[in-house]
Amino acid sequence: MTLRAFQPAFAGGELSPALWARVDTKNYALGLKTALNLTVQAHGGANNRAGLEFVGAVKDSGDRTRLIPFQFNETQAYVLEFGNGYLRFWRNGGLILGTGGAVYEVVSPYASADLDELVFAQEADVMYIVHPRYPVKKLARYADNNWALTEPSFTPAMPAPSGVTATVQGSTAGKTGYIAHTYRYKVAAVSAATGEESLPSAEASCVNDLSIDGGINRVSWAAVAGASKYVVYKFANGSFGYIGSTTELLIDDENITADTADGPQIGRNPFSGAGNYPRAVTFIQQRLALASTDSEPQAVYLSQTANYENFGYASPAKDSDAITFRMRARQVNIVRSMLAARYGLLLMTSSAEWVVTGGQTSDAITPSAIVIANQGYRGAAPVQPINVGEIVLFAQRSGGVVRDFSYSYGDDAWVGKDLTIMSRHLFENRSIKAWAYAQAPSSIVWVVLDDGSLVSLTYMKEHEVWAWTRHESGADAVFEDVTSIAENGEDVPYFVVKRTIDGVAKRYIERLHSRAFDHVEDAFFVDCGLTYSGAAVNHLTGLSHLEGCEVVALCDGNVVRGLKVAGGAVNLPFAAAKIHIGLPYAAVLQTLDLDLGSVNELGSVQGRFKSISKVVLRVEKTRGIFVGPRDEGRDSDRMVEFKQRSTEAWNEAIGLYTGDIDLTPAPDWNRAGGLFIKQFDPLPMSILALMPEVTLGR
Repeated sequence: MTLRAFQPAFAGGELSPALWARVDTKNYALGLKTALNLTVQAHGGANNRAGLEFVGAVKDSGDRTRLIPFQFNETQAYVLEFGNGYLRFWRNGGLILGTGGAVYEVVSPYASADLDELVFAQEADVMYIVHPRYPVKKLARYADNNWALTEPSFTPAMPAPSGVTATVQGSTAGKTGYIAHTYRYKVAAVSAATGEESLPSAEASCVNDLSIDGGINRVSWAAVAGASKYVVYKFANGSFGYIGSTTELLIDDENITADTADGPQIGRNPFSGAGNYPRAVTFIQQRLALASTDSEPQAVYLSQTANYENFGYASPAKDSDAITFRMRARQVNIVRSMLAARYGLLLMTSSAEWVVTGGQTSDAITPSAIVIANQGYRGAAPVQPINVGEIVLFAQRSGGVVRDFSYSYGDDAWVGKDLTIMSRHLFENRSIKAWAYAQAPSSIVWVVLDDGSLVSLTYMKEHEVWAWTRHESGADAVFEDVTSIAENGEDVPYFVVKRTIDGVAKRYIERLHSRAFDHVEDAFFVDCGLTYSGAAVNHLTGLSHLEGCEVVALCDGNVVRGLKVAGGAVNLPFAAAKIHIGLPYAAVLQTLDLDLGSVNELGSVQGRFKSISKVVLRVEKTRGIFVGPRDEGRDSDRMVEFKQRSTEAWNEAIGLYTGDIDLTPAPDWNRAGGLFIKQFDPLPMSILALMPEVTLGR
């Protein structure tokens, strides 16, 4: 009996072996046994991964390196290379140079072994960087080759007025009812640029009786550069209170009643000294948020509103004052990360998840309006969460689990699900070391695991798509870090890849090439690769980063194999004007055991012997597919190649094909009835659906 099956999409990704019998689930019908060097598209198709373009070597391949994104706008984006005691800058795939053509570099305090724990938050041209064993740093960009890494003082930038004096105007002494009083004053300056108020000045005093007619005290001070006005405070009832503000350099106190509900700032730096350095940072409601020092692992500190480096406060408190609070729970909650969410400040801790809001009385978090609500007890890993629209993805504290997390109106709480349950085998005995989200063009999260492997998650909640695939780049390649920045209308992942080149360990920065092309000559499907475009050549140089390696090239759309780099160069069998050259890799799609449901009176075909007599593949912009019943090499007689030349001009490179193709696999009877679809060459492959014809045995 011959039957036809149909798999219309691959949106289930690579499924765990524990699910290979779950034919009753939706994911089985859309899943794969193997999805190697593939990415699943939101509409369900499976593409072979684009190649990795060689960007450059790190400064010192002997040390671990960290990549951090610095995105000012859509056109000004940088990858920051943090190494052992240094910081370098990459833009558009090239290193920023300083004067004289040397590589521009900034001295950094961070040791290579500590780079994994760096956490950062950026606003415009400024980034705050925290680490529990280093003082907070501020990185500011002034130009491509002008950056400054400094340590904030966490005091108001506006200096307090100096030369403050208080003098009696006229004489009230000796008048009837005169009682001598000591009047004490302080003055603060307000910045014209930021509106920030300075700490109060040194105290000035005089003796008078302002209750008697004619009693006046004149308070005066020296001008402060950049001040828009000055605020004067007088001591009354045990504290200083507001008596007025002025743009002048003096104020006359004619027995003004001090408003002790509005007092001067009290300076505070909670991050001074070892043990007081925070490990988490973000921005929330125009405040800088820092959290979790070794001394206070559950404490969260919010700066004054719009004054990021001012953690001062007044007594009594003002709504704009800095805020400090702590989570109270059954066990110590080390704050791993913080995110500004639509409904407040989301805190991911080592044992629970919390959200901080102003409560029902306030839209904003203030010293007098703060509500801390628990949202679950999963616990988060140190790796920082990712925002995907209004959804947060975070790594669970243990077990290699990734969860999504979003606010549910129906539950009136933050809820989510385990995104790794269908592909648990990819995370067994592993943890997430680094990850980055590339929204455009395919909404993919690239994940580096602690064993050096790389996996990817295509995630679009609104379309219920969450599919995992895995990636390799040669047997010796170890992925160590990933970040993503916007370049040329796409979000481009950058990787640190450790490779063995000519017997020597090298650490390279490589970025994922764009998959947007219309002509085969522009297809880039090699790793650690480069592109030559110019006059036709048959001798290609500039390949010293691949010395001694076997490489493959796409030369004017034609595949050339069997090349070896010697002296940083290769010889081609013919001259070509556009050449993509680098390390080869294979993309593999293996289907699950064939399931047809119940077939009339025959029942399920699971476990029965079967053979694929023919298969129709629906493809898009594809060239060079191999199909077979077994996982074998391209030269195996059991792998059948799709031959396009019958529809192509012989004097041109074979073009890309969109439509249905018919292939007859090598005959093979087995219980699985699965297929291997492979791409061995540096060419594009996009499978939209497959339709096998199945012959059932008895």
